[in-house]
Amino acid sequence: MPPRKRILREDVLDAAIRVIRRGGAPALSVRHIAGELACSTQPIYSQFGSLEGLLEALPAYAGEKYLRFCSRSYKGFALAVLRFAREEKELFKFLYLRRRKPGERLLEDVNYQTTIDLLSRNLEMPPERAREMHRQMQYHCYALGVMIATDYLDLSDGEMGRELTEFYRIMLRHYKNIQSEEELGLWLARSRNLIL
Repeated sequence: MPPRKRILREDVLDAAIRVIRRGGAPALSVRHIAGELACSTQPIYSQFGSLEGLLEALPAYAGEKYLRFCSRSYKGFALAVLRFAREEKELFKFLYLRRRKPGERLLEDVNYQTTIDLLSRNLEMPPERAREMHRQMQYHCYALGVMIATDYLDLSDGEMGRELTEFYRIMLRHYKNIQSEEELGLWLARSRNLIL
């Protein structure tokens, strides 16, 4: 008899993600995950202790695996999140639309510091001001992602890009205290690499 394959922690997490992709978060159970792995429930309990233990580990794992993007532009990061909402609807809903327990932290943005540095440097603003601007952009991007993942909106890449550019213009005007179209045009030209 061949030796049994050892089921690793990562195997269980990947199987849980496949279950969510097919049936959404409601389908997530130890039995369904075990079925995905073609094993008993024992390896899952052995790795996580309970379904709750698995559910605590899953958001950070999925975030690191699916939401770490490489981009040189600010818009590129936002487009990647919106594409994720469009292409991984059930996983997006699991990560962003689930009810949280009291005191549970939000999903950490794995690109956060890179994004703040990019804004601060390119827009010549203090990091705190860049954080405020980014927070507003995150709210807008999150709202678009929710509408995309729940089939309220069906946006092409071009439509997503135009929406993000327009909101960037609004935020740039506010956070740089821009008073004229001419000044806005200058800052848009200077920060062109952020919105390509």
